[in-house]
Amino acid sequence: MNIIEPINNLEYLEKLLNNGYEIKGPRNNVSKDLRSFRIFLKKGKEFTPENWLSANDYQAVPPSSFTNNKKLMYKTINDFPDERFQSNYSITKNDITIPLYLKVELPKSKIVFQPLETKPYDSLSKN
Repeated sequence: MNIIEPINNLEYLEKLLNNGYEIKGPRNNVSKDLRSFRIFLKKGKEFTPENWLSANDYQAVPPSSFTNNKKLMYKTINDFPDERFQSNYSITKNDITIPLYLKVELPKSKIVFQPLETKPYDSLSKN
């Protein structure tokens, strides 16, 4: 089986399905799992096959309480960690199953930057 690129759009998914691949998920129902998978793609999610991550020098972290019992794959890119956790989905063809990983999303910052209040120099020196 060739190494599959990360799946991040419906067109690429359809190409894979037309080439005999299947998406398996937590529902154990191919049509329901595929419907949910498509919804994730429409929301901008990216699923990356485990063998693509390994071929691109990602390191594996075994499941533990620290990783919420999920297997992680990570790589440092430009001093920033790119982390992906094993999802409930996999891609299969000819009895070969490849786990799919989701990119760990960082929470949006709630910090709001506001300009500092400035006072004239004269008002500071009179105290």
